[in-house]
Amino acid sequence: MTANKRPSKYESKKVFISGGSAGMGKGFALAFAKLGADVIVSARGKKALERTVRELRAVGAPNAKLDFVVTDVSDSREVKNAAKKALKILGGLDLLICNSGYAKTGTVIETEESDFRSLMDVNYFGHVNVVKAFQEHFISQGSGEIVLLSSMLATFSIYGYGAYAASKFAITGFAQSLRQEMMMHNVRVKLFLPPTTDTPGLEKENLDKPALSKEVEMGSSLNATHSVDTVVRAFLKWLPKRSFVGYASWDSWLQYFVVRHFPELALLIADGELKSAKKRLDKRAKA
Repeated sequence: MTANKRPSKYESKKVFISGGSAGMGKGFALAFAKLGADVIVSARGKKALERTVRELRAVGAPNAKLDFVVTDVSDSREVKNAAKKALKILGGLDLLICNSGYAKTGTVIETEESDFRSLMDVNYFGHVNVVKAFQEHFISQGSGEIVLLSSMLATFSIYGYGAYAASKFAITGFAQSLRQEMMMHNVRVKLFLPPTTDTPGLEKENLDKPALSKEVEMGSSLNATHSVDTVVRAFLKWLPKRSFVGYASWDSWLQYFVVRHFPELALLIADGELKSAKKRLDKRAKA
């Protein structure tokens, strides 16, 4: 930091980000590195992690600890070993961001049981495993923050997202309970609900997404695709606030408001969008 530049509140803070090699996780990592934090990212792919760390070192503070650990978040033993390594490299931890996850779409009848279980293993148990691996450290330290990323689909699910949304709803329930548990140790727990975001994961998700799900999303008044930069900026603005739940955009807030206060209206809106999408598909098929 230069003498004239005001230090950021995250300068020299120790940050661990699961799912940090691409998409939002990488965006968070770069943002914190630019703010002078020590950052460790984790994911399964070593090559992607190496590329990310090179980018972190290009923008981070000269003496910052910027590194990675390879781990599969669905394997609790691997996660525990990765956590020990990360704590040793960083010399502690101030902020844990549980960001790992993926999407698999399809109707319930077409989705294999193995896909339901895999989504729970990665999206839900992945968060649980990472939290448990670092929990004793936070309790012993008596301070810190844990942020769990879920999804706007954890507030209201739609056609084709039954398996995915269930894994994200589970994170919300876990985070609410964990918040009370950790507040007894002066550790803050927060929940961030990203909207549809333009990431490599979304690209992959769209490859086998049901046509009707795609059509619903394109015609929805409460759905828009946001850039990683937009989501990261919203995340950084929300993080220091006291609010437990965070959103990235006005449409996300509106969706949450409607679902929470007018659940039957939300169902009517969703059903109307689904029927309209089906009519458009049928019309194009006949043309």
